[in-house]
Order: sequence, then structure tokens, then C-alpha cells
Amino acid sequence: MGYTTMGFAAGVLFAVQVEASCAPVWEFFLAALVISGTMSFAIVPAIVSGTSIWGIALLTLGINFRYAFYGFSMLKKWRGIPFVQKWFLIHSLADEIYALDVGCKLKDPLKNRFYCLWNHGFNASYWILGSVTGAIAGSELPIPSEGIEFAMVALFLVIFTDQMKGLLKRHD
Repeated sequence: MGYTTMGFAAGVLFAVQVEASCAPVWEFFLAALVISGTMSFAIVPAIVSGTSIWGIALLTLGINFRYAFYGFSMLKKWRGIPFVQKWFLIHSLADEIYALDVGCKLKDPLKNRFYCLWNHGFNASYWILGSVTGAIAGSELPIPSEGIEFAMVALFLVIFTDQMKGLLKRHD
């Protein structure tokens, strides 16, 4: 459900800084095509500064390059999955989703497939819902956007801190 909150912040940032007409519609397409929190936050200044489509493509490649490695590590687990489902799994792969997929201990390939599809589907839906809701709020309410891009960094710091606490507890 953290995707809803992060998506909301990304949607507000988009609506307030890009100032596009029909920002919620644009944010829907952006969120559905770019299921990457880091990219959703990074694309806003690129759009505002007038970066070319090639510049944005290069930025996207640089930021999302790690997903290729995630995908390669999932090939064995996703072997035999129909093309359309595999395409969705690859398209919607993100850091947190990958962690949940890898952590799934289901041995039955069919159960694992359904787990991964539901995991990706719910998380992508949460992201899109949060992003569009944020874009609506950012379009209709006077929400200041200064510092909102720090939300992604803050999320990673909270997750890292929590994992370190767990690791330290196990070694006590």
C-alpha cells in the first residue's frame, strides 16, 4: 500500500510543476506506462526543463537499467508463463515487487505464477490509483510541492533502517 502514498506524491508533483491541462489524465498514462517511482519523480524536472524525448529515453534507460538484471534473475521462475502475462510481469517489475517475487516460496509453478501476477497487479493498481489521486489533488488544491520529491528518498531510508534493525536483532 506504500505505492499509493508514493504515487500520490508523484501525482501532486506532476500536477503542480508540469501544469499540464488534464494533469490527472496525463498522470494516469504516465503511471501506467512508468511503474517506477524513481522515474516518475525524475521525469517531472525533465519535462519542465524541456528535455527532448531522446534525453528522457536516456534518463529512463539509466534509471531503470537495474530492472533488466531483476528480469534476468526471474527467467527461470517465470519459464512457461504465457507471453502476455510474462510481458506484464516484466513491464511492472519494480524494486519492491521484485523483493516480494523473490521472497515467494511457493514451489508449485502455477501457484507461483498466480502469486506473481496478483502481486504485480495489486502494486501497479496502487501506484496508478495514488498517482491519479495525487494529480487530482495537485490540480484542484493549493498543495505546495517544494520538497515532495524527497518522499522517495525518505521511503528508501525507512525501509533500509527497518531492515538494518531486523538484521541487528538476528545477530544479537
